[in-house]
Amino acid sequence: MAKPILGLDLGGTKIASGLVDLASGNLLGEGVRIRKTFESEKNQDVFDSIVAAIGETLSANGMDISSIGGVGMCVPSPVDPKTGFLYNPPNLRGWGNIPLRDRLREIYDIEVAVDNDANAAAMAESRWGAARGLSRSVFYATVSTGIGTGIIINGAILHGKNGLAGEGGHVPLDGFGHERCGCGNIGCIEALASGTAMVKLAREMLRKNGTHSLLVEMAQGRLEDIDMVMIGEAARRRDAFAQEIVVTQGMRLGLWLGGMVALFDPEMVVIGGGCANLGEPLFQAMRQTMIARTIHPKAQEIPVVPAQLGTASGVMGAASLL
Repeated sequence: MAKPILGLDLGGTKIASGLVDLASGNLLGEGVRIRKTFESEKNQDVFDSIVAAIGETLSANGMDISSIGGVGMCVPSPVDPKTGFLYNPPNLRGWGNIPLRDRLREIYDIEVAVDNDANAAAMAESRWGAARGLSRSVFYATVSTGIGTGIIINGAILHGKNGLAGEGGHVPLDGFGHERCGCGNIGCIEALASGTAMVKLAREMLRKNGTHSLLVEMAQGRLEDIDMVMIGEAARRRDAFAQEIVVTQGMRLGLWLGGMVALFDPEMVVIGGGCANLGEPLFQAMRQTMIARTIHPKAQEIPVVPAQLGTASGVMGAASLL
């Protein structure tokens, strides 16, 4: 039996880790562990947390470094997958130009692979999740605080020349508007249809129009407390305003997906992240708009489905890099 792979999913405030059997895609032992990280702009502090997470995961499963076949890590950052080099992660302040793979290899003398988190999740969903068995072309998007994408072509991640392909969340839909993205550009789909953008739209509309909504009651009048979970719950309770926000979100994403399917001709579109929990009204709006707003003649045959692996997708995707 092949040795398991230790997968690490590095986020802005936490590190998720676990051991994965690559043959079955099963999480071993106690499953996914979460280690919270403290805010720091020092490379060494974050790196020390990564090393601690590896040690804790091995110890919790009664293993040492010789018991595993390697370490896979996914990060919220542009990455050169050939070298494991990180380029200025937007959610890890102070990090930039970090040879993460080589530093871990120096400590553990073991195979290490590093890639972008959306790329890793795309691979996990393609191998073991919603797109299992489909390897020719899968388009994956995680829609949450931001929008990240991963593209699988012939069973492999599409990396491009420098390993930086797949930044689909920063495709501008309205480059002459006023919605500035966190990347500094104007009108990116992330600025228009991420979970953050959806919450911003809901708050602005309520302030401007004073629309009666269950959301106001749920937030006890504090519009600044409205979040994506509240919008989803209010929509499920048939609040007309929340339902309108969800449909608007779906239409914006569908317009963007119309361009993506025309570009990549995928067998399936998989949507992960917190917005995927908004349910069928969101997906119906996405599908309808995608079909109506693309040149792709067979767009109606392309399934648009929610991701299946949930919070484990990062750890499993990181492991799949090996």
